[in-house]
Amino acid sequence: MSVFLWRRCVLPEFVRPLTAEEAEAVKRLLRMRTIPAGVHQRALMLHWSAQGQTAVAIAARLEHKPDSVRRWIRRFNAEGLAGLEERPGRGRKPEFGKTDALTVVETALAPPG
Repeated sequence: MSVFLWRRCVLPEFVRPLTAEEAEAVKRLLRMRTIPAGVHQRALMLHWSAQGQTAVAIAARLEHKPDSVRRWIRRFNAEGLAGLEERPGRGRKPEFGKTDALTVVETALAPPG
């Protein structure tokens, strides 16, 4: 039973102290309106964590799971601002390559005959 209690007791995890450049970049991301929503939410996670809010409080505000917030904080702490971006390999893979698409477009635009 003590193992169960130990696993349930998660220490708060916060973002490491931001450099001046990182703090400015996070503020810039929060002001931008043309970035993907996920990047904006991750910038909010960093901003609020830097202000001392726990992962549980941030998760409640953003309607995420606390583990997800902790994962993004850890990733930023390890990789910096580059860690906020989605990694390749996520989502549905394209059925056709770029060369296939180019062939289709060229064929469609070619005059009949």
